Formats: sequence, C-alpha cells, structure tokens
Amino acid sequence: MQTPAKWWRKCKRRKPGIYLARTRKHLRPARRENGYLGRSVNMDLRQKCHEGTCRHVNHKPKPWLDLDPIWLRLRLPWWLGWKWVLAPLELAAILLLLPRYNDQLNHGNPRRVPISQQYRQRAVRDGLAPLDRAHLALARLGRTVLQGLGVGLILGGLIMTVWSHR
Repeated sequence: MQTPAKWWRKCKRRKPGIYLARTRKHLRPARRENGYLGRSVNMDLRQKCHEGTCRHVNHKPKPWLDLDPIWLRLRLPWWLGWKWVLAPLELAAILLLLPRYNDQLNHGNPRRVPISQQYRQRAVRDGLAPLDRAHLALARLGRTVLQGLGVGLILGGLIMTVWSHR
C-alpha cells in the first residue's frame, strides 16, 4: 500500500493528454490523413510503445508506422490525468476526427481499418518495387507542381484585375 505522499508524487509525475498521429495515405503518399488517435498519462512513453521501442517486452511497431507519422499532442494538466476524464475526451476526438487506424474504438467510425487489413496494407507497401516507389514520388511531385500552377494562376488573375483597374 502506498503512502499518501508517494501517491501524490506519482500523480504529479503524470503528463496526460490526447495525441494524434497524422500519417500519409496508403498508396497515396502525397496526401495526409488522421491516422491514429489515443490518450495516455505519459505521452512520450506511449509514442515509444507505438514505435516498438518502449520498455515493455511484447510491443511490436504498429503497421502504420512506415507512413511517416507526424505526432500532434494536446497536453493536459496533471490533475486531469484520470481515465474517467481522458476516456470521454478521446471518444469525442475520435468521433470528430475519424482516424483511420484506431481499431479498438470502432463504434461510430466508418473510416476504420481493422488490424488484419492494416498488416495486409503494410505487406503491400513493403512489397513495392523501387520503380513503383519512384512512380509514387513522381506522382507526388506532379501534384505539387499542379497545385503551385493553380495558385500562381489565381494570384496572377487577381494581380492583373487590380492592375487593369488603375
């Protein structure tokens, strides 16, 4: 049994919050989507667990980890690090953001990909030939160039309109 002082210090060590991993889309690497959303009382350790590098023995890297996740975090004060506070916040965020790879909270998320399909998608991505990877990179570059041209045409039209009315 912990003494109240030890329990209090343990509570104050918490770094609770909700995190979001924005990943590239499967076979469409030029686009990003909400990949995974979760809650934790120690977000740094939780990210390491997703990567398979934490101190826990049986944690394997998640199949969506090769999609170059960008980790976004909403840190909460230590006194909000209780499961009964974090769980409703996580559920509301999942229903709002609809992350693709959350497989436990599957109610209300039509975009969910089951874990078995996540592993199949990873095998497909790992099996891509270098030529296919180059093709995907070229498609990404082409999309970026087209977006740049579109922005340039819009700005050019606005500038010409203002300039012609002088």
